[in-house]
Amino acid sequence: MLKSMTGFAQETYADKALQLTVMVRTYNNRFLDINLRLPNLLFPLEERIKSLVASRLSRGRVEVNVQLTSQEKANHRHLTVNWPLAEAYRRLLGQLQERLEVEGPVRLSDLLALKDMIVAQEPTWSEGFLWKRTAPVLKKALTAVERMRLAEGKNLTKDLKIRVQLIRKGAEAIARRAPQVLESYRKRLKERLEAWCPAGGVVDPQRLAQEVAFLADRADISEELVRLDSHLTQFARLMGERQPVGKRMEFLVQEMNREVNTIGAKGMDSDIAHQVVAIKAELEKIREQVQNIE
Repeated sequence: MLKSMTGFAQETYADKALQLTVMVRTYNNRFLDINLRLPNLLFPLEERIKSLVASRLSRGRVEVNVQLTSQEKANHRHLTVNWPLAEAYRRLLGQLQERLEVEGPVRLSDLLALKDMIVAQEPTWSEGFLWKRTAPVLKKALTAVERMRLAEGKNLTKDLKIRVQLIRKGAEAIARRAPQVLESYRKRLKERLEAWCPAGGVVDPQRLAQEVAFLADRADISEELVRLDSHLTQFARLMGERQPVGKRMEFLVQEMNREVNTIGAKGMDSDIAHQVVAIKAELEKIREQVQNIE
């Protein structure tokens, strides 16, 4: 079953220690390209996160944004005084008083007004502690993304089936028209030869047969039609597979375009040319859709 490469999901986890919000966005891309935006505390988990994403998604650009908020920090449980800085400020203020001959004591309010005197310490959570909380919410987000990609893949499948059927009908019309083109050419050629013959002359049937055979060989599109039908059958089969098939579909679309171009070059008929144009239009639409298939 086809999967789109476009998806989005956001999941949140919270306990007494922290709150995690994970956002996953996916876009179409030729290969798997994972991009992370992590808070400093989660940098040690970067490779684990990439490995988990790669185990669930095989193709596309993936953007993972993780936001982490400490519940303890929000409750002011990790506020502390920057003592080395406070002592340095106190000495400097004393030197200023002495140098500038400013009277009066240094007040606590003077020190608290200075930058970075009170700091909020980062929690000292272990890598295992953080991974135990990050992994489940990331898995949940990836599952939601996969559901979205699968739902869009179903819509793509419906559209592709319609277009494959239109191409088959066009190919069948070409196959029916090809013998008629040859017979029409035979009649026109006979009329020309008769016009060139002296009065009462008879067209050489052997020469007529040779000319018709020459054109038939040059304009024969039976092999191209057989290969086109084979490619369409393979393409339709891929739509039912569970494994990623986007790249194989892209290859088949290229091959189908090649066969149709050859048919157009050999056809030498306005009706066949019309069908070729219609088929190429459908193949272009398929090519655009396939670029977003995993």
